[in-house]
Amino acid sequence: MGAGNLISSFSPFGSKSAKEKAKEEEEIEVRKCYKLHYPLPLRPAEPDQLVQGLQLNALKYLVLAGVVCYISGRIHFGYVFGLISVFAGGLAYWVLGRETQDGLDWQLEKQEGSMTLHSPDGESVEWLNYFLEKIWRSIDPSIFVSVEDILEDTLESIAPAFIKAVKVTDFDIGVHAPRIDMIRIFPPVAGQPEEALFGEASFAFHAKPVGSLSSSHNVTSAPPGIAIRFKTGLKAPIDIKAELTKCTGKLRFKILTAPDFPFVNKVTISFTSVPKIDTGVMPMSKHMNVMRLPMMKTMVNEAVKLGFADLVDPKSMTLNIKEIMGAAALDTSAIGVIKVRVIEAKRDANVTLEDMEDSYATLALSTQKERSASSTRVLTNDKDPRWNEDLFLLIKQEDIINDSMVNIKVWDADKVKFDDEWGCVSVPVKDIVDGKVDKHGNVVNWCKEERIVYDGWAPMDNKPAEESKMQLHFTMSFHPKYIAPPPPGFLNDLQKRSPEQLRLEREPLFPTHKSGILTVTVSEAADLEIGDPEVITSDEFKHPYSPNQVVNPYAVVYLNDHKVYESRPKLRNSSPHWNADSEHLVKDYDTAFLRISVKASLDLERDPVLGTKVFYLSDMFENNDDKFKEVERWVPLQNGIGFGKVFLNLKYKPIKLSLPREQAGSDVCTLVVDRVTFSNLKGNFSTEYMRSTKATLALNIDPVILKRVKAREFKRDDTGLKLWSERRMFFPLTMRYRTAVYVHLSQGAVNTARATGRFWLKNVCDNHWQEITIGLHKPLSEHSKEANRNEDDWPEEGEYGQVKLRIKIVPGFSPVHTHLRSFALDMLGADPFDDETMRLKVEQWMREDESGLDDPLEQHQRAHRERRQSEQEHKQHSPQLEGDDRRESRNTELTDEYGDDMMADRDYLEEMKKYNRPPRIARFEMMRKFVRGTDLLRHRVDSVRSGFNSDMRASRAVNKE
Repeated sequence: MGAGNLISSFSPFGSKSAKEKAKEEEEIEVRKCYKLHYPLPLRPAEPDQLVQGLQLNALKYLVLAGVVCYISGRIHFGYVFGLISVFAGGLAYWVLGRETQDGLDWQLEKQEGSMTLHSPDGESVEWLNYFLEKIWRSIDPSIFVSVEDILEDTLESIAPAFIKAVKVTDFDIGVHAPRIDMIRIFPPVAGQPEEALFGEASFAFHAKPVGSLSSSHNVTSAPPGIAIRFKTGLKAPIDIKAELTKCTGKLRFKILTAPDFPFVNKVTISFTSVPKIDTGVMPMSKHMNVMRLPMMKTMVNEAVKLGFADLVDPKSMTLNIKEIMGAAALDTSAIGVIKVRVIEAKRDANVTLEDMEDSYATLALSTQKERSASSTRVLTNDKDPRWNEDLFLLIKQEDIINDSMVNIKVWDADKVKFDDEWGCVSVPVKDIVDGKVDKHGNVVNWCKEERIVYDGWAPMDNKPAEESKMQLHFTMSFHPKYIAPPPPGFLNDLQKRSPEQLRLEREPLFPTHKSGILTVTVSEAADLEIGDPEVITSDEFKHPYSPNQVVNPYAVVYLNDHKVYESRPKLRNSSPHWNADSEHLVKDYDTAFLRISVKASLDLERDPVLGTKVFYLSDMFENNDDKFKEVERWVPLQNGIGFGKVFLNLKYKPIKLSLPREQAGSDVCTLVVDRVTFSNLKGNFSTEYMRSTKATLALNIDPVILKRVKAREFKRDDTGLKLWSERRMFFPLTMRYRTAVYVHLSQGAVNTARATGRFWLKNVCDNHWQEITIGLHKPLSEHSKEANRNEDDWPEEGEYGQVKLRIKIVPGFSPVHTHLRSFALDMLGADPFDDETMRLKVEQWMREDESGLDDPLEQHQRAHRERRQSEQEHKQHSPQLEGDDRRESRNTELTDEYGDDMMADRDYLEEMKKYNRPPRIARFEMMRKFVRGTDLLRHRVDSVRSGFNSDMRASRAVNKE
């Protein structure tokens, strides 16, 4: 019995009956078209069924005609009425039948076309191939600039070590368009969204035999190709020509439609396999046939294949059609910023970490390079380091879709080997921003209001809090950007947006929300060249470089003079296209400024600055009061060794973040110390030993920056020791929020009394004269391990007294920075202070014209001394002002004591000009190359010798293309 069932189940008769049954069930169910919502025509019937149906229709019409004739005869209508009725009925029958036939033919044709489109062979699109063939020669090659960038990056990544740079000198799409062999649309399946369209297409390109490299070229047979120049370390360029001889492939696509223009939201493409590509490579030089080296053709082929590697299934590329057409590009990519205050970390005493002494914390995404992460100061504390620093991180919608994690890691710094990780606290981006993703993978919503995500201790060793032996104390908050209404050209119907969306679009900008997201796009440059030193009138800008050489330019972006982005050099191109995008957090829109520099990449030499330009964001976005600001402008370059202009696109979007003025300052700035006052000295200090009293002001960074005050500069009054410096002290800062100023006081020659005070500069605001009070405690070196164990504030009431400083933070570069090695290397050949110097000269000339004196500078200095003397005499007859009163009335008492603030600013600006050190560039090329070699050697030595809190280590966070 079992054998019989087994045989019958595989017999053709059993299979036939099953097919017939399935066919009957398929005929019963109502089929629907993939686009229409009404049934398609029935399948073609058998002849007997068709005859039977016609007979039934004829019988129906005969019966209907008989009934009409009977009624007409009973009512006694005449022949005329009967003829009219017959004619009207025939006409109606013909019209209705014609419409039915047209609809039936259209449905049958549509069904047949749909079946062809869904068939495995797909549909031949000869009309599209013909269309491409006609327009292919009219396509502007400049639209393939991004493709050239991808090829250059890929070639550089796989090139051998002796190739230093790659440039695509020519990109020719040829005269023959590729052919689309087949397009196939997949039939809809259950659960597939109605707005999605899935399909696949195959394409092919074969160069004609007459267009190959083995024969002569002509305008009607040239295949696509690229001209590539390889720059070697020996300064010998290698030029080759690579032509595409064959390319075949198949890709799948998904199209998401949209209800508004341009009616296509996103297009996702993915290749089923790496396209089969064959290229022909030939040398451009007749003297050296580099193609005898087998690596050249292989490298070109591999570069092209690697360019497609990230597009092969399961990987894909999604094109935002709205953004490409400008519908969605009117916004920043980032949706907000995450603020993390890293307070402290601790570990159990029983946990031993081998060779771990120097700790620091970083904030980064799981998809981000660790070196580019924002970090805290490195502390010499492996048990309980306390930083109390704020770190920021921009978040994009892609981070929600990709399920990225926000990692707060604690590291042990090492100079020789890689840094070791203490532990990590990871939080999903989706949870931080409360993001919602639909079934298509699109972000549909996120939190539009500020929210505190976490505040407290968290384990760093992936253990429960009660079992964890390494924990981190931090606070995390999310600050979204403001929602601006869509542009008028793409404005949706008001009824399509929810009331909550309309409320957010109409939400006014809160006055304290001065932070925002800035998108900087360095699109291109034009007319870049090195100026001829023979025609340069100013001696400050004369240089030894040849004006006849073609530059290798790259762009550098500074925000508040802090380097934040650097593009890739373009080989021998005076009008390069970078299309380099970067987004940055602006802490204070009112005071933020941007600097754009273009440098020339030279072989084995320091890179000089062709030109630079600085401007305030408020000036660039003037007359733009919208929440979303955008500007496009050509920016001329100046104050360098060359000329040119850069095309910039800037976008700004405010975020819901209120920062105190102390935290919204610039990291690169100048500390100006105008007065130092020692008061309430205790212990072994006495006001009687003025001649043996010395003071030193130092910064706890590498390299050491300090200023010594001699005993003869001290002056005494009734309240204690005072330092009235006729010359102000200037400190160049590049890491202001990780820097503290130390004040060391010593007195005596034999039994020396010493004391030290410390103040962190992150606790003062920019552009204001302030008086700070620092307590004097036990002596401690600023570079000792004990001084660098934490970033705690020292008490103002010191056991040895107090010191008061009148200081001001001036944001940005100043002439004082020219003494820093990092500045000299970064601004070689440029004078970024030329505009400020010229402004001061003009003011001096105006004062000279107004005064009519022969020596206005001497007259100004005399007036300044007289003013100080009169103020001193007035002060001896007036009561001493308290420190708190001075801070509260900065614009009254301080102004009365020191004169007008504008005059004080003019004084220190004129004093800073004396610190300007002009760049020194060797005249001979061999010497410049030797200097570059010493730079590389010194860099390796300093990486081991210098401390962790140095400019060299901080420069690792610069984002490079």
